[in-house]
Amino acid sequence: MWREVFLSQSAISQAMQLVARQRARGEVLNCLRAFLSWEKNAPIDVGIVVSKLLLTIQLCPKTEFQASEEFGEDLSANIWEYIFAIDLLCCHQRWIWTHDNIISKELWPVMDKWIKYRKGHSNIAYTPDVIVASVLRLIGRLGQLGLKEGFPTAVKNISSVIGMFIQHAQDEDIPWGVQLAAVYALCDLSPSNPAEISKILEAWRTQTSNTIPSAIVSCLEEVGSLSADGSAVSTSAGDSAP
Repeated sequence: MWREVFLSQSAISQAMQLVARQRARGEVLNCLRAFLSWEKNAPIDVGIVVSKLLLTIQLCPKTEFQASEEFGEDLSANIWEYIFAIDLLCCHQRWIWTHDNIISKELWPVMDKWIKYRKGHSNIAYTPDVIVASVLRLIGRLGQLGLKEGFPTAVKNISSVIGMFIQHAQDEDIPWGVQLAAVYALCDLSPSNPAEISKILEAWRTQTSNTIPSAIVSCLEEVGSLSADGSAVSTSAGDSAP
């Protein structure tokens, strides 16, 4: 199985090779170097690879939402592969690098351009809705890295921006696929501020006239439970205070 994984030309395989090349040591490194002919190729910079993957997503031909009864307007399998590859590489680079180099410099600018284009800025190029949805899903996944590494405040700041985006979704007539991506992302980031995020998502659910896919319903229930657990802990702590 591992032979097929490492010899594949997929984005995931290439990301795995890059991480393995940087993390393997001793005999394992020697075996991989010989098996994959690494000595013939110069080391590759992770940042360059991630930027290329992001560019590939944006330039992917005929990119469009995939209808799914469970997930709603979902991303294509190809886009998800690129997202998983980027996620793997960013996990290897850790949160601070990911926040400073990918979220701040690569992902937020795509969102900013899309919003400005919708507001009529003539000097801004068009960005497809599905690309913005891809960016939102990626931000959600990468934000979980910040939570795991103990940076809840930074993740909370990100969730606040996406939360505000969702709060204005109806007034701004945000496309449904983009709304769903933002909701999924906010659910991913919900541990950073469960009570506030639960309120935002519940308000969104009551305001939308579209059919909410079952996967979103499950996510909203999980966020609600997380918020309730947090409230219970706070109440218990208050009751036990002197």
